Amino acid sequence: MMFGGYSKGGLELPTVIHISISRFLKSLPKKGEPLQFLVAMHVEGTGVTWQKNVTVDPLAEKRLLELTEDLYLWSINASFTKEEAEEKLSELGKTLHKEFIGSDGEAFLGMHDPTTILLNVDETIMNLPWELIGKNRPLSLKLPFGRLVTTRILPERERDALAEDSTLKILAIGNPTGDLYGGIREIEAIRELAGEYAGYRIEVKTLTGDSASKQAFLELARTGEYDIIHFAGHGDFSESSPKMSGIRFSDGMFTAAEVADIGWKSPPYIVFNSSCESGRSAGGKRLVSGKGSGNGMAAAFIAAGVTGYAGYFYPVTDTGAALMTKSFYTAMLELKNIGLAFMEARETAVWELEGTLDLAGYSAIFYGDAATGKRRDVYTKA
Repeated sequence: MMFGGYSKGGLELPTVIHISISRFLKSLPKKGEPLQFLVAMHVEGTGVTWQKNVTVDPLAEKRLLELTEDLYLWSINASFTKEEAEEKLSELGKTLHKEFIGSDGEAFLGMHDPTTILLNVDETIMNLPWELIGKNRPLSLKLPFGRLVTTRILPERERDALAEDSTLKILAIGNPTGDLYGGIREIEAIRELAGEYAGYRIEVKTLTGDSASKQAFLELARTGEYDIIHFAGHGDFSESSPKMSGIRFSDGMFTAAEVADIGWKSPPYIVFNSSCESGRSAGGKRLVSGKGSGNGMAAAFIAAGVTGYAGYFYPVTDTGAALMTKSFYTAMLELKNIGLAFMEARETAVWELEGTLDLAGYSAIFYGDAATGKRRDVYTKA
């Protein structure tokens, strides 16, 4: 059957919705000016895209940034009660929804009952926690949710899926500084993945403690052999100089400015950077500067050709990071779908850490295609 293909007792039809928030002006935004965007929504497999113009005034922008900063303070135990933090979490999600989706956008989503949301944000507004967007509850906790980025910078070519074999190779770097018990637990969870499965096998190479040096990492990464690179350790984000953001190896920092110079034969499909603020970028900047320096680690790896990048918007606890990692890889094997696996990991972290309002699940970011094989054209083929 050319259209449909489900019959009366069939499955639900996958509905992947792209929400694009793009700045149509070529110039970077100036401080204090109203921010103008084109918001568009499109259902994959259909011939129409709905769109509207959105203007965020300086007052609304200020409130979004204030709430974002307030939750940062909560994440480092610097301010607010749990109840106050919960209110701010809710307000931030609702404000993002009101400013960018609105009642008309909500009507569009209601008409189509999405199974996956791909949120394509402009490179100049990567500094907001988009995973919180939602009218009553974050969309990222209801559906597989992936961030995409609209940029005027030409990225590197991604890994060629047609050239792959049946072996999934993972490079896992853990606890380089020797002071993160959760980092050890993350590496143990990944080691347990190694073995033979139906139709494929998983190989895991680990670097831990003193052996987790920049040089050792670069030598292995440059081979282009690894499908997934996982880092479990300390990370730093510099809003004033995002190119100096980075991850700490046993012999020093590896910064966003250095990512473009890795020189790998082929980039990995996924980099999971399980460290504090590893998904953050500064506002009002390009994905990559004219000199090739990334706007934070997420921007740097995406520009370097990585297909999917996972990290955290806020500082993440040892417990939260370990829980997210174990939940994600376990679900990835069971579901064989990256988007569903990441959503399940988010839900697990939010649920199990609800008592402390640990933000690990709320601030977990996945840059990339969260729908993977769940596509309308696949399900309706003749």
